[in-house]
Amino acid sequence: MRARTVVWLLGWCWATACDPEPPSSEGRACTSDDACAGLVCAPEANPAPADLAEWKLVCAARSGGAAQGEACRTSKDCSHGLCLLAGGCSTPCSDEAQCGAHSRCALAYARSSTDTLATVHACVARVDLPADARIDTHIRRAALNAGVTALDLPAVDHDSLFVLEHLDDNSWPVPDPMSVCRPPLCARKLETRAAEPQLLFELMRLPADGPDNPVANGNQVNPLTVLLPNGPRAALASEGYRLDVEAKHGGDLRVTQLSREGSAQRLDLNLYYVGARELSAEAERGGAALQAALEEVDRIFARADIFIGDVRQVEVRGALLDRGTPLPAAEVSQGFRRLRSQYQVLPQLPKLLELSAGAGNVALDVFFVADIEAIGGDVGGIAGGTPVPLGMHGTAGSGLVIASDMYVAARDAVKFGRTLAHEIAHALGLFHTTEVDGSVFDPLPDTPVCAKQRDANRDGLLDASECRDFGADNLMFPTSDATGSTLSDDQVAVLQRALILQ
Repeated sequence: MRARTVVWLLGWCWATACDPEPPSSEGRACTSDDACAGLVCAPEANPAPADLAEWKLVCAARSGGAAQGEACRTSKDCSHGLCLLAGGCSTPCSDEAQCGAHSRCALAYARSSTDTLATVHACVARVDLPADARIDTHIRRAALNAGVTALDLPAVDHDSLFVLEHLDDNSWPVPDPMSVCRPPLCARKLETRAAEPQLLFELMRLPADGPDNPVANGNQVNPLTVLLPNGPRAALASEGYRLDVEAKHGGDLRVTQLSREGSAQRLDLNLYYVGARELSAEAERGGAALQAALEEVDRIFARADIFIGDVRQVEVRGALLDRGTPLPAAEVSQGFRRLRSQYQVLPQLPKLLELSAGAGNVALDVFFVADIEAIGGDVGGIAGGTPVPLGMHGTAGSGLVIASDMYVAARDAVKFGRTLAHEIAHALGLFHTTEVDGSVFDPLPDTPVCAKQRDANRDGLLDASECRDFGADNLMFPTSDATGSTLSDDQVAVLQRALILQ
């Protein structure tokens, strides 16, 4: 062995025969930056993956592009070569710890070419809200029981949105139409924790004049969202609140509290074109049909001093349109282009809304599909909740869906715009003024009601003709034959405080 001379000086090794540098990790297979020793984990450039195939990741030199969450159009725009379908850059991951405290590791679709997508596990932000919003997230270990669990929610000093996620139940939607609670988590009762509690909501005993602070439940509501307060009848409670929830399985609960003081005006949108007729990414706000519809939305929300601001347009192309996400229990609705009902749920709806993962901007996600077929006929639109988990892209409730083909074919920009405005209002926190059977009303004192006694043809359902002068002219009247777009002062107040406005 050749002798060598070594001198240690100020931490440096001076040697006549130093040990060679460790071999480079470039080209080595990886799942995150942790395996790349100073390089980054990025998609392999060649060969490009087939449409919807898993993208092979290798260690490579940093490209100098945009960081996680910043906007992108192609993979070349991003430092790690990952531009997600939703239009934000990302970084690869294999577990949550690699994404930091404010992000999660999610299965997502990345743009591998103009017309193809690849699957990859990537870091995406948990919440994207304006800088002055307050975000508090914590996990309550083993907090949920199988059955009903009483949960304490803290006091709030101004409007707060609580988002509750069951972390140990992926069985939704439950293929049992007789189940009262179809999602992983349902709200049963909400009350204050005062010495003499104020009952704000009880699912099985809804008062004739509506609950003081309703909580949205339904076959398609996941995660569970609770807006406190939602209207003037539910005052801020200094003692906090108690929420009874129902679950089919016990497990961990993640509670995210989102809050912000004051109001704002600009609503940014992420528009996803999912096989919808004559809708494509063009100009600043889409083609002529969509531009006219958005003008109607602006006209309606001008009553609340709210306007549509920045618009990001995303076209979903390739096999994903007709393949969707494989679901073992789904016999219908295998694709995203047309949503079809099975067991009184839309099996592909949550997976469609999850395509918004990694958008990275403060915007509401809106999906335009060709058709929504449900029990009783076609549906014009559906929101992921009332409100949706605002600022949280990529959940099963992130945003709303519009079945736009019927409006585009009819060249009916007014009805198209009204339907879009109606679903946006749900997403921001407004309930129907009157439900279609006339038995439940919203919590706002100044909205018109149409009681079931006005059901002239005795079919058990109210329509706009039966409720003329009793709320049919309000934007939140529930039937498709309604043409009104008015908003009450209390409705305006709820909309203006929506956390996602800027």
